[in-house]
Amino acid sequence: MAVTRYEFSEGRIDVHEAWRPEEVRAAVRQILGDWSHVLPQARDARILIKPNLNNDLNALTGNSADLRVLEAVVRDLRERGYTDITIADGSNVGVHRRGIDSQRRLRVDRLAERHGARRIDLNRAPTVKVKLKKGTAELARPVLEADFLLSIPKVKTHAEAGLSLSMKNWVGTASGQQKRQIHLDLNRNIAALNETIRPHLILMDALVGMEGNGPGDGTPFRMGRLVVSNNTWLHDIFVCRLVDFPWEKLRYLGHALDDGRFRPGLPSEVAAKVPVLRRIQPAPPRSSLAVLSEKKVFHPLKLAVRPLVDRPEVAQLAYRARIVQDVYVREDDGVTGFVRDAARCGECRKCEEFCPDALKLEAIGTTERGQGCLACLYCYWACPGGAISLQGPLGFLAPQIDKYKARIEAL
Repeated sequence: MAVTRYEFSEGRIDVHEAWRPEEVRAAVRQILGDWSHVLPQARDARILIKPNLNNDLNALTGNSADLRVLEAVVRDLRERGYTDITIADGSNVGVHRRGIDSQRRLRVDRLAERHGARRIDLNRAPTVKVKLKKGTAELARPVLEADFLLSIPKVKTHAEAGLSLSMKNWVGTASGQQKRQIHLDLNRNIAALNETIRPHLILMDALVGMEGNGPGDGTPFRMGRLVVSNNTWLHDIFVCRLVDFPWEKLRYLGHALDDGRFRPGLPSEVAAKVPVLRRIQPAPPRSSLAVLSEKKVFHPLKLAVRPLVDRPEVAQLAYRARIVQDVYVREDDGVTGFVRDAARCGECRKCEEFCPDALKLEAIGTTERGQGCLACLYCYWACPGGAISLQGPLGFLAPQIDKYKARIEAL
């Protein structure tokens, strides 16, 4: 398992190659060992893990935090004796407004329950008012009061911001509809959030990234990396280089430079030392209707027509017109189990690569939830031979399967 360390004038970056669950667990164990000097000394310190759980899209689409990473992190922290661990995020306004529990849909609730960790929906947590570049916003108090902040961002394109990396990860700390306050001046306010919230460690989940029309309608790609640092600005400049995305196009990084958060020569220093891993396909330009719909002057009108827009047929029209990326289904899945048909199972053993529980082929589809299986369904998503079938109503999973299953099988 390869590890590459980069030393810069403003900090250090470690890049771990990992893919299979046992590789991810070994990498996380080494990461938390190598960075133990930043971990809290008190074993009862309040550790808050902030993954990117933007919506209910399965992590293998590249949208949300991979359970292979989250499981390894929480497991290792427990083994190190830490007793107060919280997993917390606040999904986007569309999810919040519809009352969708994305943590449940992503099976983060089951992971937290397994390890005795708390989980918090930051959209519903107590808040503290903080000053932004433009106005104020209510941020979740548990984030500001944690003793140790561990950020687990994704690498994915973002139609408005360019890329969603470690700096963008903190938008999820704004409570519910307060995220709209952030979006009034998104890039300046992302820079402002990072003045208020400083993570002690950043462990980027770059196992599967998203490119194209992200963050809600893009294409997954395999990256197979964990990128670690404790310098937010250096981290994002570094990842821009990895995916060959001009850092200047991340305007929130430009605002951070204007605020004196890093040296003007740092991007050149990174470019001179770091090879490009792959070129990410950027998000296409937003439609004029999408841009118009975000104007503050139209906000009262949007509120007035919201009951109409929430109708599935209208939401589909808005999606086809490229006004929105996400069409949410209110019905949770009712999957009660999944079965692997050994007669249809080939030799690929691909399901083993994706299982956060590191189950072997013989146990997949036979081990019950609570007996070493999160029932996350990653094995189903990854199976290219149709050997794994789901039992029970699919609910919100149905359109996701139609859109993404073949793409995930190809990872």
